[in-house]
Amino acid sequence: MAEVPALRRSIAILRHLAASNRPISAGALVRALEIPRSSAYELLTVLEELGLVVRTESGYALGAGVHELGSSYLRTNPLQRLAQPIVRQLADDTATTTQLAVIRGWETVYVLKEQSLKSVAVITATGVRMPSYLTATGRAILANLAKSEVLAMFQSESGFVTRTGQGPTTVKALNAILAQDRRAGWAIEHGEVTPGISTIAAPVYDVLSRPIAAIGLSLAGDALSEETDTEPLVDKVLTAAAEVTAKLR
Repeated sequence: MAEVPALRRSIAILRHLAASNRPISAGALVRALEIPRSSAYELLTVLEELGLVVRTESGYALGAGVHELGSSYLRTNPLQRLAQPIVRQLADDTATTTQLAVIRGWETVYVLKEQSLKSVAVITATGVRMPSYLTATGRAILANLAKSEVLAMFQSESGFVTRTGQGPTTVKALNAILAQDRRAGWAIEHGEVTPGISTIAAPVYDVLSRPIAAIGLSLAGDALSEETDTEPLVDKVLTAAAEVTAKLR
């Protein structure tokens, strides 16, 4: 495979910016991505000229050019294009934030996000990546993969990370959660990605019945307390996922 360091580093910068909900300084990018300082500034200058990043007082953020590329991809990609109106309707019907996510490597990547006017703020902007074992959408997909695939995905991970001090920290702990999600047919996480926010998710299947994505519904954690009847929300998420699945077949 041909090595193109500048391209790889540019993409790494864009992905790192996409995973943050605030601007990042050039110095922080250098440290996080282990890019030579001179190269980082050169790449940021070019990315800024192309409109892919913008420079603010506190650092760099994604530019409008990224949104243009994402919009073009959405128009041509069947999954996002077919799922968008369904994810949007789910947000409106439930007054929540809804997402469509896929798994790339061992990470959840959010490819769609829709919010109702009354929904809570969550860190699930399009392009954001999170450890799949922490997210309900990631678990909804993982639970329906072969156990050997899940093991291969995480066997090289020396330690699981947490964002809020919650969530599985070993493959064994993850498998126990996935077994429960597999039996239920849907997944849930409470505050493992964002404190005080819970997410319910259901898998989307392709024509070969493989889980290729998941639809999630996020709301304030107290709305999903033990005393809350979650069945209506679960049914809506399952129905939305089934509708996208049907459109892909």
